[in-house]
Amino acid sequence: MEDWHSFARVARDYFPLILFGLLALVLLAAWAVFELFRHNSSQSELSRLRRKVDELEAARAYSYRASPANSLDVPQDIVLPPRWVRRGAAATTSDGGCLLIVDSVTPGRRAAGITARIDGWPGVRHDLHVGHPLEVSGNLGTYTVELEAVNTQEACVAVTLKSRHAQAGA
Repeated sequence: MEDWHSFARVARDYFPLILFGLLALVLLAAWAVFELFRHNSSQSELSRLRRKVDELEAARAYSYRASPANSLDVPQDIVLPPRWVRRGAAATTSDGGCLLIVDSVTPGRRAAGITARIDGWPGVRHDLHVGHPLEVSGNLGTYTVELEAVNTQEACVAVTLKSRHAQAGA
């Protein structure tokens, strides 16, 4: 019985401190629940946006056609569908033979500085303009790099491949 009296005395003496501690715990728990719901909704929104981007890239890759100036009678494979690449970032083709690094973008000139590394060899920097394709030869064939658009931080690039086997047969 003496224990309860001492406990009641401590609770009475430190009531404001205990109340403040409980209030802080309740607020912390409410904040944690709020953040959990906010994070969960932003993750679902992010995944929805990623799915939408994937759908748009697939639709664009499907509708993408090589420019008439490059299509003689040699079939071309799309090894990198049109893709936005940030300045300082890189993109590689699906066959792994061509690595593009976007060094700089100039929206006013509709141009971008792109380093093209073919078959692992040191890259060569090229200044590409929208609508002017660049052809670079590699072990697998001739890569055609096209700059489709630029904005302040990104360049939209696409790469097609004219296979050496298809070129020899044509």
